[in-house]
Order: sequence, then structure tokens, then C-alpha cells
Amino acid sequence: METTRVRLRFLPHPHVYGIILPINLMQQLQLRPRQRITITLGKKEAVAVVLNDKRNPDSNVVKITSLLQEELSIPHGGLINLKREGETLRIGPAIGIVTTGVRRDPRNPIGPRTSFFQKLLQAQEGKGVFYYIFSPHDVDWSKNEVVAWFLRKGKNGSYVWRKMKTAMPDVIYDRVPSRSAEKHEAVRDFKYKLANYPNTPMFNQGFFNKWGVHQLLYPNPEVNEHIPETYTSPSLQTVRNLIKKYPIVYLKPKNGSLGYGIVKVVRSGGGYDVSYHNGSGNVKRHFTKLSALYQHIFRSRRVSSYLAQQGISLMTYQGRPFDFRVHLHKNQLNQWVVSCTAAKVAGSGSVTTHVRTGGTVIPGDELLQHLFGRQKAMMVERISDASIRLATAIEMAKGIDLGELGLDMGIDTHGHVWMFEANSKPGRSIFKHARLKQADYESRKLLVDYSCYLANF
Repeated sequence: METTRVRLRFLPHPHVYGIILPINLMQQLQLRPRQRITITLGKKEAVAVVLNDKRNPDSNVVKITSLLQEELSIPHGGLINLKREGETLRIGPAIGIVTTGVRRDPRNPIGPRTSFFQKLLQAQEGKGVFYYIFSPHDVDWSKNEVVAWFLRKGKNGSYVWRKMKTAMPDVIYDRVPSRSAEKHEAVRDFKYKLANYPNTPMFNQGFFNKWGVHQLLYPNPEVNEHIPETYTSPSLQTVRNLIKKYPIVYLKPKNGSLGYGIVKVVRSGGGYDVSYHNGSGNVKRHFTKLSALYQHIFRSRRVSSYLAQQGISLMTYQGRPFDFRVHLHKNQLNQWVVSCTAAKVAGSGSVTTHVRTGGTVIPGDELLQHLFGRQKAMMVERISDASIRLATAIEMAKGIDLGELGLDMGIDTHGHVWMFEANSKPGRSIFKHARLKQADYESRKLLVDYSCYLANF
């Protein structure tokens, strides 16, 4: 049956588990007065009696008695969805974001990441969802309940954080912030219990490993044209073979992020130039022998934690190489769509295009217009098509629900599209650009839409 959007209000009544509906909604939901029906919110349920609101026969207001509200742990009223499924009437959906570092402070309940989560939750406006944040410590499995932080509008229109008890959600978005946090006992215990918990999908679980993604995609004929040649735990001979084949080779940490630890090796004048960022600045050195270069790089780095990858001669903008962060989402029809394409232009002397090493962000459309003019639409299509095929291939190969991906893509000097990295927890720093505000909003809305799809609303 179709989802119906209604306004939910509460009626003080301490003795009856009741839901009061106008006759038009009763007919729409195929309910009759005095009928008893199971009502659910997330993973909580209660049997209630259906009552007719004779005073407001044509409104879209649904009232729930305070006794039923308490039994189902309904956190607040307002715009919400109803859905009849057999002999059950569902209220929701309840969408939970699980993370760590949740505090008791109502001004900064998720510490320094509070503003990040506040923006995510603002996307609930007009969607008719219960949207909240909780940590693995906040779950009471025996009661199917969770203590969570909600973002609510105060009387003056500004947002306030409220901590409330509510039902375990219909669907969970994994925003555990780091690989180290993933290893916390509470996180591992939560994920183990959730795996044995009925019908509660969690999307974007865990982090990707660069080598793991390469192993999934390189043998796939649908997408391997976009994947650079890559080797794990590279020996000196592996690096030698690659640098003979390609003028540029990158050495990358398997589990790195934000460009940390990346080393660029370039054939140059009978020798080799090596460049990297050492924390205080960009370093560049020349070696006549590859063996000396290899020893220099791996004197303080573990070979087993690195990959060697074919370097791509990227197109340049104002003399500097650039790549793209393509942000993709699943929509409410479970289809991949590109929500944003941002160009990241390398800083002077930098190995990577990351902002923290001097890179700058430009809306992808603007850069493509500057470089390709009338052929811009063709290049946008080429990047979008490759990104969606790659996202589809990753999700199928991983066999998990993915609602968003951040792909680092590049265009070489021949106009061919490459993928360098896939991120299951993409950062949102690109959206700070003034001309990407709309893309930021669309991206956050799509997270809610995909959650509704997974929750079957």
C-alpha cells in the first residue's frame, strides 16, 4: 500500500491505546472504526484501537493517545508517514545515524562534529521522518529502544538539540568516523548484534581498503578501463617494471585518507624525482638510482602497507593537475545519481589535489566549461556514466547496501576517465564552496530518500 503523509498530534489519554483518524484517512488505509490493529514505530509495536475523528472528517491530522505514544516511544509529533502493511500500520520511517563520540552536552552533543551532523539532520525538513543520532552505547536491545539526539526547531525558529528515548530505527546509516573507532569493542558488539537483529538494514558499513577495491574492479570488464594498474606490497622490481612502463608511478598507503603518505615518482633526466608531503611541507628530491630512491621511501614506511600504482598524466588547469571528487547517492528508487562533481586543483608543488596540501576546489561544471567549451556536456556525461557504472560495480561486488560514495576521478591528457579511489565515508569539505551549496542540500536530501527506500516507506 502507498505511503500517506499526515500530521501527527498527541491526545492526553492515560487509559486507551488509541489512534484517531478522520474518515477520509480511514478509507485510504482501509481501516474501520473500533478495529484493533498493530501499530509500529521502528522496532517497537503495540496493539491499538482505531477511532473515528468525527469533528475533522477531511483533515490529514492523526492523533495518538499518550498511552500509545509512551508504549511506542514516539519522540515528537509533526509531519510523518503512515503505511499499511497487512494487519500492521507503520509510523515512520525511523532513521538512525550511528556514530561514536556522542556526549551529554546539548550544545555540542557530537563534540567537534556537531555542525556536520546538524547539517545532515536539517535534511529531514518536509520529509516526514524521525531522524536521529545515537551511539552503540545508547541501545537497549531488550526493549528495542535507543536514547538518541534529535534536532528540533525551537519557538524562535532556531534549531535545538533534544535527547529523547525512541524506538530502534527501521534503517541505520553508518557514520562511525574512523578505522580505529571501528575497532572499539562497543562498535564491534553493536554490529554483531545488529547482524542477528531482524530486518534492520545498515548502509555504508565500514571503510574501503584501496587494494580490496582494486581487486574487486580490475577483473571486471564493465569498468576495468577506468582502473590504473596497481600492485600491493611493491618490491623494488615491481616499482622498476612500472616506471619503465609509465613516466609517473604513485606509492600509496592501502588505508590512507586525505592524501596522507602518498609518494610520487617521476622519470626525469636519466634519474628519478620523488615528491611527497612530510607534515610540515612538500618535499622534492632527485635520485640517480631507483634502488636508493626505494630505500629512502621505505626506510620509515612498511612496504606491506603500500600499493604501487600506474601514474596518470592528468590534464592541467592553469598549469596544475586536477582531479574530481564525484559524490554519488542512491535515490528513493534505489538508482545511483551524481549529486556533485567538484574539481580539486593541486597546490603548488603538491603531490595531491587535497585542500590541506594547498589544493583548491572549483565546481566541476565551471572547470569543464573552461577546458572543453562546447564539448563540456560530452565530458560531464563521460564522467557521470563512468562514476555510476563504477558505483554499481562496487556495490554488487561488495554485496552490501551503499547509499553514497565519493569517487576520486581524473581525466588524462587524451580525455580518458580514470578512478583513483573510492570512499565509503566521503567527507563533505567540497560542499563548503559557495557555488556548491545547492549540491550540498541535494546530497543530504538523497540520504533521507535512500533511507526511506531501505525502510520500505
